[in-house]
Amino acid sequence: MSLDSVSRQHEQHELHDINSGQHLSGRDDFNQNKAHRLTVARVLNTLKPRSVLDICCGDGWLPSALRQPTRVHGIDFYAEAPAGYAQFQSADFNLGIPEGFGQYDAAICCEAMGYLQNPGLFLQSVRAHLLPGATFVLSVPNPNYAGARLNHLIQGFPRSYSWFTQNNTAEPHMPWLTLGLFQLWLLLGLNGFTDITVHDVDEKKPRRQTERIIGWFIKGYARKKIKSAQSSAVAQLWRQALSDQVVYGRQLVISAKVAVQA
Repeated sequence: MSLDSVSRQHEQHELHDINSGQHLSGRDDFNQNKAHRLTVARVLNTLKPRSVLDICCGDGWLPSALRQPTRVHGIDFYAEAPAGYAQFQSADFNLGIPEGFGQYDAAICCEAMGYLQNPGLFLQSVRAHLLPGATFVLSVPNPNYAGARLNHLIQGFPRSYSWFTQNNTAEPHMPWLTLGLFQLWLLLGLNGFTDITVHDVDEKKPRRQTERIIGWFIKGYARKKIKSAQSSAVAQLWRQALSDQVVYGRQLVISAKVAVQA
């Protein structure tokens, strides 16, 4: 049974709570515009980690989403210390995880890797702060869904990454690095992560019928790449590229593990 399927029934209950106006833990942190948070929470709740590092923790939604007692530490450059975090530090994650943080059973980084200037160095730092067998979960806007490919053809960059108004100072919302499944597969693998997995996000896929036509060509190409793959790892990459989440979804939620040393 896959990690996604273990907690599917509970996630559907969470979605019912959203649609009926009942907010989890009394907070309005989960909504239709942040469906990736439900997926990240589902992965963590299945893993049941004792400790989690929340990188770019923002409004501090994570502690209220966890169903078991968990020690949560947070890092953010722009936000104030949120409630529910046992440790918090304001830091620029372009410089990696501060030395004052230890090692964790899991780490997450939601909607922030598109702001990085040195993603490889960042992933090395994350891995150093994870225990053997620990899991890293990240979410990013999907730069390669079917509709975005048309945008990229016309304007030179995907719709989700369009903050090109100034380049003098960093701002809270100026993603520019288009990290899709293939780039993340390379970066995670090169920096010591394994079991790279795309998780389903509860969103309409596709949103427009024109995207289904484009998706037909994308999926046809992916099927050819699966057949010609020279390793099981590459075949698995293309099987995930064939999924509706990658082809049509606006969000990517990906998990990867730190190898357990023999």
